Amino acid sequence: MSDSVLEIKGLEVAYSTNRGDVKAVRGIDLDVRRGEILGIAGESGSGKSTLAVALLRLLKAPGKVTGGSVLFNPAGRSPVDLLKVHGEELRVLRWSALSYLPQGSMSSLNPVMRVQDQFKDVILEHAPDRKNSLHELIPRLLGQVGLEPRVARMYPHELSGGMKQRVLMAIAVALEPDLVIADEPTTALDVTIQRVILQSLADLRTDFGVTLMVISHDMGVHAQLADRVAVMYEGQLVEVGDVRQVFKDPQDAYTRQLIESIPKVGRRAS
Repeated sequence: MSDSVLEIKGLEVAYSTNRGDVKAVRGIDLDVRRGEILGIAGESGSGKSTLAVALLRLLKAPGKVTGGSVLFNPAGRSPVDLLKVHGEELRVLRWSALSYLPQGSMSSLNPVMRVQDQFKDVILEHAPDRKNSLHELIPRLLGQVGLEPRVARMYPHELSGGMKQRVLMAIAVALEPDLVIADEPTTALDVTIQRVILQSLADLRTDFGVTLMVISHDMGVHAQLADRVAVMYEGQLVEVGDVRQVFKDPQDAYTRQLIESIPKVGRRAS
């Protein structure tokens, strides 16, 4: 079994416009190591989310992958290039091997469905053989992210932002995938709840053995959570390294600017 769960080689993504293609991701080469938490950092517009949706095969027109390969190495299965799979083969991989924690927990849950029914939608679509264990599985998954079993009977409007995010986290790991891609998991949450969410993400790695790719513009998130961090600027990787080393001795000027943007207690705004 490969030490890398994901091997990205020369990935190129562009958006078609009336003036021609605009490159959003430019020649990305990156390995995601099995069992790690890899942070993807960069300001808005750097290509972080485009990278995520391209890997997940969720890219919509006018976006298009124009080059490269993405070798996915799920445990117990043959390696597969995610850019070449289609139809049933792709459906089988989703959630059981490759999962997504979307940006914007406030709008990612169906407002007219109870939480338990949203779990059932995912599990029965991708693992129908688990139908008879749902009454035990759903409360256990909610418990893994610090939520009580009663949450399963609630509607999204009855949950706080932090609770919604934790429900999404539980759904993302429902079928114990190899890799979860989390896109801005702390967006629109207050600082106290952000800390809870970050700890819950770290616990998912411990409890499920899942590999996490965490996309965030907030370098503070990566400092608290990631093992390694990859910094993107204008669609390119400008620095990749151990998170402690990157923060201690950043090699790229853009990385230094991102680190310096973290608010510091006692520092006055200029």
